[in-house]
Amino acid sequence: MFPLPFAPAPPRPARPRPAPPRPRPATRERARARAGGGGWGRIAGEIPRRGSRARPRPGPQRPPGPPGSAMIKAILIFNNHGKPRLSKFYQPYSEDTQQQIIRETFHLVSKRDENVCNFLEGGLLIGGSDNKLIYRHYATLYFVFCVDSSESELGILDLIQVFVETLDKCFENVCELDLIFHVDKVHNILAEMVMGGMVLETNMNEIVTQIDAQNKLEKSETFIFQSPRQDR
Repeated sequence: MFPLPFAPAPPRPARPRPAPPRPRPATRERARARAGGGGWGRIAGEIPRRGSRARPRPGPQRPPGPPGSAMIKAILIFNNHGKPRLSKFYQPYSEDTQQQIIRETFHLVSKRDENVCNFLEGGLLIGGSDNKLIYRHYATLYFVFCVDSSESELGILDLIQVFVETLDKCFENVCELDLIFHVDKVHNILAEMVMGGMVLETNMNEIVTQIDAQNKLEKSETFIFQSPRQDR
């Protein structure tokens, strides 16, 4: 007898593959970030939102001063002969002291050479070394800002430039006579930029827009009061 052939052994069932290990929390966060779902536990402000720019972190700020303290102490405009064309004080001074400050400031600024820097230590009446004078000379006028000694000279010089360019745009080639006959409008322009000794606005276009809106409102009010009253 021939030996019977052995029947083939039945195939063994496939062993189930072991499940992949559960990712650790840190790995899970990276996987969600790659998938666009955002990680967990993000710190606000560290990662900018899509379509927005990252805001820079604020630097060290100066501690607040005593009540009533202001960055800008006074804004003075006078001509080459020392005649004041505009004076705005943000600190309480008597009328006599204000006139003395104007004369002292003119004496300090006018004797300086054109080739030297545009800032110097403030006069004794305005605070001495605690304050400084930052100025620009345009034609027949001096624009002088008396500011705290810790303020940026270049920043104030830019502020003066914005002020002068705004005046030039509002008055169309401004001159000294405009500051004499339209002093109220000059004060309104200055109030749009500086309030209480603090800078409010430095965008010239925004300032001009606000001034134009005020002018339109004044014209409309004048038209209403001057128009004849119609009888019903």
